[in-house]
Amino acid sequence: MSDLAFKVAARRTEPITFSFEDDPHEYSFVPPKTASMVLPMLDADSDVGAAKAAFDWLDDGLSEEDQKRIADRLRDPKDNLDIPSVEEVVEALVERVSARPTT
Repeated sequence: MSDLAFKVAARRTEPITFSFEDDPHEYSFVPPKTASMVLPMLDADSDVGAAKAAFDWLDDGLSEEDQKRIADRLRDPKDNLDIPSVEEVVEALVERVSARPTT
């Protein structure tokens, strides 16, 4: 028998919706395992690798349509959506996914 045993919390799998104030479209994010983002960050040789891991994690939870919509907005020079806003989305989703219920 082990000296220590740790409880493994159930992973959140219900969709989390979000939107941007300047766009009425509602995005739906189905949380992939957080490890799929964190492990590549640990292996990354640079901040670029860590950023790519975070964006890949976001993509894993979005539909292809929502992935394309965000990418198209980022590439459009007339659209105000930029990396800081997407980073804020990733941070908020990580926080929501990793939050443990108190009951």
